[in-house]
Amino acid sequence: MLKLWHFTDLHLHLREDPADLDARPNVTAVLHSGAITDACLAAFLDEPGCGILLISGDLTQHGHPVELREILRKLEAVQETGKRVIAITASHDLKTGGDAYAHELRKLFARFGPDDAIASFGQAFVVQLEPGLRLLCVHDHDRTSPPPWLDWAVEQIKQAKAEGESIFGMTHLPSLPPTPIYPLLSPGGLVPDHQNTTRALANAGMPFMLTGHAHMHNIGHMVTPEGSDYWDVNTSALVGYPGKFRELVFEDGRVHITSREIPHIPAFGELTSREYLRQTLETVWQNLFYGMEHDFALFCESLDRMIPPDPLFKYERYVRLAGKLLNHRLTLGRLGGLMLCKHRIPKDARKLLLRDVIIELMANTASGEEPHGPDTDIGRAFMAYGRRLQFIGNKRGIADFAAWWLSLVYDPVDDDEVVIGF
Repeated sequence: MLKLWHFTDLHLHLREDPADLDARPNVTAVLHSGAITDACLAAFLDEPGCGILLISGDLTQHGHPVELREILRKLEAVQETGKRVIAITASHDLKTGGDAYAHELRKLFARFGPDDAIASFGQAFVVQLEPGLRLLCVHDHDRTSPPPWLDWAVEQIKQAKAEGESIFGMTHLPSLPPTPIYPLLSPGGLVPDHQNTTRALANAGMPFMLTGHAHMHNIGHMVTPEGSDYWDVNTSALVGYPGKFRELVFEDGRVHITSREIPHIPAFGELTSREYLRQTLETVWQNLFYGMEHDFALFCESLDRMIPPDPLFKYERYVRLAGKLLNHRLTLGRLGGLMLCKHRIPKDARKLLLRDVIIELMANTASGEEPHGPDTDIGRAFMAYGRRLQFIGNKRGIADFAAWWLSLVYDPVDDDEVVIGF
């Protein structure tokens, strides 16, 4: 039996000059990232029978030299205990140095995987975890489509299978959309050419990939046209709601993947880590809707985490009008009336403010807990909207737009746990 842990998106946030601290509203607890990282690393060191830690990118918030030195120091301290750390870097780790710094960054992190690699190609490498089990890692430094490392990776997977060994992957970007709307919200937020890439990896014999970036806790599954099963195990940010990481136990030709919650952080007071991180996320969205109506600067500050706010200033009065509607008047029932489907909205759902449903939707999507199925009031309301918007689905090649719309609030898959066979 082999047990290992997987962290992602630590976003360690440090500065030499406190005036440089970015303290704007954020959906993560990035200002507590040092305490969270320390607590999680300490938990890993205390975990019996767990000797390997995998980290899939965005170890720092800005890639600032102070942040990089500190995270390297922390990871080196772990390795000095005899436990092993395998880490890849991603876009946040490149923020200060830029793309030209990618080669230097790979050298800095060479002691956390590449130095022990049994094969490497550009930004990708393969390490032996134990006899019979290999890990293929890809740094997120080149988003060229198709990926230049793909053919090499396929050969590595085939070689491992020919030698009677199992192999799985780790990269930063999700390889399957963690929610159906994700490709629209983050067009560059998936592994390049993800449909063909995942198909090639799966058909070669890779059963699953550990990923991050999306700050969502999700387990995605697909079957290729050739009949190969493939899983994307996307894990939430260590500093973001719901504050979870993954534990993987390999035994008897299977891997059992479960979720663990980060330890309590003293700075969170009486709130559990999950409660504090939920509150952090909801506050940003509440600020956004409040700012639309009352404080346009706060609205732009909150929205800055998603899209640049500068072009919005010329639309301020329209944003304020939309804020008044969302904060006071636009319920699921009224939205149904505008879409000529109010009679299909359950009575108990008609009085719910769309604003409140959106805030819950964002938290549920991050946590991987989307409970509003077709038999619930909110689920029925969303299906009604989807039926009225089928013309959009037709244009986008979605045959059942009601089911697609329902998937925004409902996911029957258990995103906390999965058993995958090799």
